[in-house]
Amino acid sequence: MAEKRTAIVVDDEPITRIDLRQMLTEMGFSVVGDAADGFDAIELCRRCHPDVVLMDIKMPVFDGMTASETIIREELCGCVVILTAFRDRELIERAGRIGVTGYLVKPVEERLLLPTLEVAMAQAARLREARREAEEMKRRMEEQKIIERAKVLLAKSEGTGEGEAYRRLQKMAMEKRCTLAALCQAVVSQQSGREAVRRAKEQLMRRRGLSEPEAYRTVAQAAKERGIPLEEAARELLEGGEEV
Repeated sequence: MAEKRTAIVVDDEPITRIDLRQMLTEMGFSVVGDAADGFDAIELCRRCHPDVVLMDIKMPVFDGMTASETIIREELCGCVVILTAFRDRELIERAGRIGVTGYLVKPVEERLLLPTLEVAMAQAARLREARREAEEMKRRMEEQKIIERAKVLLAKSEGTGEGEAYRRLQKMAMEKRCTLAALCQAVVSQQSGREAVRRAKEQLMRRRGLSEPEAYRTVAQAAKERGIPLEEAARELLEGGEEV
C-alpha cells in the first residue's frame, strides 16, 4: 500500500484552514500540520518536509510569498501552491519565478483542488529533475576543466606529450582507486602550491637580495611559526608583500 501524500495548510483564517484540511483528507492526503503565518510555515516545513504546501499570500507577520521563496530555495517541500483572493497576473508571474508551481483563487473550489495539486506536483518534479541535470552537467564541465589543466601541468613538468600525461593520470587514478577528477584536483593543487613557493622565493630574492636557499628558509620559517603549510605561507607572502 502506497504511503499517503503529505500536505501543510497555511492561512491566517482558521475556517479556511479547517475547510482545506477536510478537503485534502477526503482526497487521500495526510495533513501533517497547519500554520497561520509564513514564519510558522517555514518551521513546520523544516520539521515535516511535506509533498505539498497550500500557502495563502496575504498574511500578517510574514507574508506567504516570502515564506514560499524560502521554502522552495531550501527545498523544504515537494511543491508550493499559492492561495490568493484575486487573480493578479503580476503576483502569479512573480510566484512562478521563485518556483511556485500552482495557484488557486479563494474561496477554493473543491473540484479544482486535486487537479491543481496533481499538476503542481508533477511540474515541481520536472523542475527538480531539470535542476539536477543542469547541476550534473556543470559538475562534469568543471571536472573536465580540472582534468585538462592537470594534463597540461603534468606534461609540462615531465616533458611529455599531453596524451601520455593523460594516460599516466588514468593509470594513477586506477592504482589509487579514486576518480580521475579527484586525482587531477590533487595534481593541480600540488602544482599550484609549488608555483606559489617558487614565486614567493623569487619575490624575496628580488626585494631582499636573498639567495634561493635563504629565501626558501624564510618561507619555511614563516610556515613553522604560524603552524601552516609551506604553500599557504607562500601565498600569504605574495598577497601581503613582505609581511611573512
